[in-house]
Formats: sequence, structure tokens, C-alpha cells
Amino acid sequence: MKKRRNIILSVLVLFPLVFSGCANSSQSPPDAASHSSNDSYTSEDGLPPLEDDLKQLYQDAEAIYLKISFGNFQCDTNQALENYGFVFYKVDEDNFDLYDSFKTYLSNYFSQDFISGKILAPGDSRFMESEDGALYMLDAGRGSNISYAGRVFHSVERSENEITFTATAYYANSEEGYEDEIFFTEPENISDFSTEDFFFTMVKEGGSWKFDQFFCFF
Repeated sequence: MKKRRNIILSVLVLFPLVFSGCANSSQSPPDAASHSSNDSYTSEDGLPPLEDDLKQLYQDAEAIYLKISFGNFQCDTNQALENYGFVFYKVDEDNFDLYDSFKTYLSNYFSQDFISGKILAPGDSRFMESEDGALYMLDAGRGSNISYAGRVFHSVERSENEITFTATAYYANSEEGYEDEIFFTEPENISDFSTEDFFFTMVKEGGSWKFDQFFCFF
């Protein structure tokens, strides 16, 4: 069955550093932690080789990160604010009506450093807080990478307070993009794709694991 991922959204031209990991992973992997997971992991489920609860954490973190990256929030276009010379609209969703509630939700999945330095970086974010504490979002988004074809997660390195793992993403070399099923194991026709490695980090914060470095692949 053919499947094409193509989201029709306006291209985000403001704040080019926000979510730059969706296209490029500039940081190198940290030094190996105390030990690694089973090297025989096949990545067939499309998730990192973690315990079930941490796999669920990854899935939930990916869901909100993609929602942010694509600007996929319901907004009230009748309530607008201007900031930095750009228009922001009030987010109209039960879970994210207030700026602080949005931050609290993010803290379930991401470290405070990642939230304040990446997602809600002052002066470099698509979100802002109104005087009454409401959450507003920039009227912009971006489209998905139509060349994205799949990903393969690799074994985990971990210590008591840090977990790191790598994923290799595959992008079709064809100008038409990729239209087949997304895959999660290394393809046989490897020459048809370009690859990029992404390095994820999790840290212990408040006794729970949080992502301190996170990326989307498309």
C-alpha cells in the first residue's frame, strides 16, 4: 500500500534555530556510558531499544514534538497578539490554554534545560505568554520532508543518570521523494538513500527520565 506523508502548512521562516534537529543533528554522541544494551536489537518496532515504559515515553515525546514542529495546534484566530513584529494566535486546546500548563505538560517528557533552551527559548520560540497567562503560538508552520523513508535505532548506552542512543534516518535520493511504506530496518537497496545520524539523550530529573536531546526525522 502506497503512503505519502505531506502536510500542507506554511513554511516557518522565523527563528531558524528552533527545532533545527528536524533537519540536522549537529551534536556528536556523548562518551559511552557504563554499558550498552543488547547489540542484536533489530529496531523492527521503530522504537529505541528501551524498557516498555521508556518506549512509551519516547512515543509520547515524539507526538508532542511533532505537534510543535508542524505547528499543529488549534488556535483562535480572533485573538491575536503581535510580538517581534509577527502575529501570534491564542491556542484553543483544553490541555494547552495556559502557558504554564503547556510547560508543565512538556516537563513530563523533556528536561527543563531542553524546554527553556529549545522549545520555549526566550526570543527564539514560536510560543509566547500573554499578560493574562494564556498560550499564544506564531502563525506559521512547516511541511514534512517528503524524502523521509525510515529510521533504524541502535543500541543504548547508559549510566545511572544518563541514557544515550543513536538513530539512523534514511532519505530517498529521488527528486520525487519517498512514497512507499516507512521502514525500521536497514534497507537492502541502501544506495537509493542518503542517511543522517541523530543522537538522543535522556537524563534523570526529579527521579524520572526526561529527554535532554530530541529530534524528529521528517
